[in-house]
Amino acid sequence: MRRRLLMMVPVLVLVSNTSLAQSLEADLAPLIEGSCLKCHGTRTVTPLNLAGLGFDLADHETFRTWERVHDRLEQGEMPPATAPQPDAVVVETALAALDRALVDANLEARREQRTPLRRLTRLEYAYTLQDLLGLDEAITSELAETIPAEPDSGSFDLVAAHQSMSSLHIRSYLEVADRALDTVLRVGTSPPTDTYYIDYANSQYLLGISRGKGLGLGVIKQLDDAYAMFFDVGTYVFHSLTEGVAIPYPGRYRVTVDAYPHQADSPLTLMVYQGRIANSAASLDNLIGSFDLEGLRTVELTPFLRPGDVVSFAPGGVTDRNDPAFDAGDWSPPEDPFEGMGGMKDYPGSGVALKSMTIEGPLFETWPRNNTRQLLTGVEFNEDGEIELTKDPYAHVVDIIAALAPRAFRRPLKAGELEAYASLAQPLLQEGRSFLEALRVSLRAVLSAPPFLYQTSEPGSFDEFSLATRLSYFLWRSMPDAELFDVARQSLLSDPEVLAEQVNRMLDDPKAERFVNDFAGQAFRLYELNATGPDPGLYPEYDDVLATAMLRETELFVAELLVANERMDSLIDADFTFLNRRLAEHYGVPGVVGQEMRRVSLPTESPRGGLLTQASILKITANGTTTSPVPRGNFVLSHLLGQEPPPPPPGIPGLEPDTRGTTTIREQLDAHRTNAVCASCHRKIDPPGFALEAFDPIGGYRTRYRASGGPDIPTGGGFTRPAPYTEGLPVDSSGVTPEGEPFASIRDYKHLLLQREVEQVARHITSALLVFATGAEIEFADRDTVERIIEQERDHGFPVRTIVHHIVQSDLFKSR
Repeated sequence: MRRRLLMMVPVLVLVSNTSLAQSLEADLAPLIEGSCLKCHGTRTVTPLNLAGLGFDLADHETFRTWERVHDRLEQGEMPPATAPQPDAVVVETALAALDRALVDANLEARREQRTPLRRLTRLEYAYTLQDLLGLDEAITSELAETIPAEPDSGSFDLVAAHQSMSSLHIRSYLEVADRALDTVLRVGTSPPTDTYYIDYANSQYLLGISRGKGLGLGVIKQLDDAYAMFFDVGTYVFHSLTEGVAIPYPGRYRVTVDAYPHQADSPLTLMVYQGRIANSAASLDNLIGSFDLEGLRTVELTPFLRPGDVVSFAPGGVTDRNDPAFDAGDWSPPEDPFEGMGGMKDYPGSGVALKSMTIEGPLFETWPRNNTRQLLTGVEFNEDGEIELTKDPYAHVVDIIAALAPRAFRRPLKAGELEAYASLAQPLLQEGRSFLEALRVSLRAVLSAPPFLYQTSEPGSFDEFSLATRLSYFLWRSMPDAELFDVARQSLLSDPEVLAEQVNRMLDDPKAERFVNDFAGQAFRLYELNATGPDPGLYPEYDDVLATAMLRETELFVAELLVANERMDSLIDADFTFLNRRLAEHYGVPGVVGQEMRRVSLPTESPRGGLLTQASILKITANGTTTSPVPRGNFVLSHLLGQEPPPPPPGIPGLEPDTRGTTTIREQLDAHRTNAVCASCHRKIDPPGFALEAFDPIGGYRTRYRASGGPDIPTGGGFTRPAPYTEGLPVDSSGVTPEGEPFASIRDYKHLLLQREVEQVARHITSALLVFATGAEIEFADRDTVERIIEQERDHGFPVRTIVHHIVQSDLFKSR
């Protein structure tokens, strides 16, 4: 347990740096001279020289060094257990003095401003536009991707100290504002709603494909009432444009598909994609639905489609021709697929049969749309959807800006602001330009103004509107809604009970999913899930359905911690998770039917439970081909325990993966750790990594490694398939913790974490949530806030939702 000293923040007094340094030196002298200088003096070989360090904490590097000394002392790591131990009173006296001095120096350095001026992240900007202008949620990610990503600082992208504003940012914000206004300012005649029906059984295009003509090369099979596909051929066969369906107008479309399994003894999966045409084939990178088929089934989706988009399909769970157990009977691939051969006519494997698809849209409840009517307050529309002004055009501009700008700026307008933004439309109106052209200039200025782009507030304690803004961007990643804005207007949000009521309301709102997904995406690196693709020869079972389920499991699990106020130990181990059939099969959990994700109780014998054994985390910490204890151990230390290890020393080569299966990673690490410098860090990094070796690069449980089966195997006609993988060496997931406690498996390791590290997990997650909430890193002076929260909830197991309440009620949250 940490020996952190809880104390009130000291009152700063004006004392010279020299006096403070002399006082600190005197308080530390008994410990430094009696225990530290033997190893950390002028003539010693360790990199830390306390004799020459100095005590001026106003110097950044000096401060950082003494902070590290403080932490090593506090955690009992120094003096080392093998060295003579100083008197406990000497250690406590030194820690107390160093604690006070570091807090005072930290507060003096930042004065009254902990968080610099914070800009909206690209995701926050897009969500704010969505809520402010009533945009379709499908547009949000497209808008966000237009804005430059923040540089990777190793922390959250919302930390103000790491943000910058460049000309590229300004251009991108203006571009996104223009695209958003293009969407919301559409008036005039309503686009017609059309219905496109595709009867696949009578498709002339598919008839030619099935006979080996064109790009299909005979890889589908004609049935009496459908066409069956056995492989992922939707990229050039089944996409909607091949049947003449071209999306004419952006909007929501109702897509209805009739399909059934063909030659299948178990459920198959219909995978529905949205994509665009590139080089005569569909680029399908957006899985919009997956549905289990046990008989004829009608499925319906309502994707947001744009001109150039296509809808296409792929089969999931079909017989794998690459599986050495596949019995092809008398069928074999044709030698020359470029000759018309109807190659799948007698194919014995399973497939998905497509009967029909209907695409209807665009779908609008009203025209002009509701968000257009809400933005253009006071403006009327005729039966043709054209604008009819009811007063002077400039008066309409003033009304519209007066309604929009306070919501956009998250506060009442200051004197002169309304006129400043509305008057930008005057010159265009005087030139005789259209009302919408003139209005657009004022709207564009609001959406690119500093009060919109930044969370603006005075240093010190927040006013009601600044508090509402911070709360909303914390829990919703967007602007306050009408209720929160109204509570702030009535000066009620500073009441702790009212603030707690708003936190509960907001956490129970569907928009809280944004908070969960963005926090988990950054805190647990979920945004990196698709950074690597597993080797298809070693892991042929991996597909988009499994990848999507992996991501949703972790997002839903973290959301459940908040909704159900689960304790922090659930991050280490839990008796539940969220699964669909595809992920349950991957985990070996029986009884889960369908592709819908739901909470599932885990069998007692399952190695699963908690964050670390979820497939998303296991994939993120592998490279798609092999696993290594080093990145996985680093993840546990950095992202669960908050004890990030130092980077490797220069000149130390990395480990090269052995895909042939002749050596294990443990054997390679043993040789690597003969270097004493490496060994000092690896004694902490390797144990959690060894425990997680029981899981392969896509999160499957294993007792043996997989090894490459060799070169790809020719299948005729110039085509090849990956050679089937082989079983490699056995997996050893045992190890010894830095404290000397042995474990034989991941279950044992999690048990040790539950015994020793729950409080440290709670401390790290609380700190991470505070950073995410305030946009500022946890500095030394902030640690007391974290420790007070930990102290209050120690006897209750650190429930997650309660921790969030403590954060919102803290002084750090309520001030800049």
